Amino acid sequence: MSERPVLVDTDVWGHLFWSRRNPPPHVEDWRRLLVGKTVVISAQTEAELLFGAHRANWGQARLSQHRELLCRTPTLPVTQAVITEHARLRADCSTVGHALAQKIHMGDAWAAATAIAYGLPLLAVDAIYHDVPGLSLLTDE
Repeated sequence: MSERPVLVDTDVWGHLFWSRRNPPPHVEDWRRLLVGKTVVISAQTEAELLFGAHRANWGQARLSQHRELLCRTPTLPVTQAVITEHARLRADCSTVGHALAQKIHMGDAWAAATAIAYGLPLLAVDAIYHDVPGLSLLTDE
C-alpha cells in the first residue's frame, strides 16, 4: 500500500524538478523525505510556476518542456472544500495574528488550504507555514 501523497510548495517543486543551479542544501533532505510518496501540487503552485516562466519570457521550447514536466506532477483541483478551507484558514490566522492572513501571502494561503482540505502534509521551505492552524508540515523530525 502506498503512502498518502505530499503537497509540495512552489519553491520546493522548482528546486526538486526544474532548477539545477545553486540548489539549497535542503534538496537532498527533501528527496529523502519524499521517497515512496506521490508528489502533488496545488493549482496555486502550477499557476505560480507558469507565471514565472511567462514573466521571464521563456521561448516556446523551454516553456513546452516546463509544461511537460509540470504535467507529470498531479495538480489538485480547487474544490468547494478548498475554497471553504481557504476562507476559514485566513480567518483563523487573522484571529491568532498569523501573517498568512495578510493579502501579500494569499498564494501561500491557497497552498496551505489545499493541503488542509485534502488532508495532506505540506513540504515547504517558507517559514510562513510554521504554526498555521490545522496545517501538517512534512519534516524530518
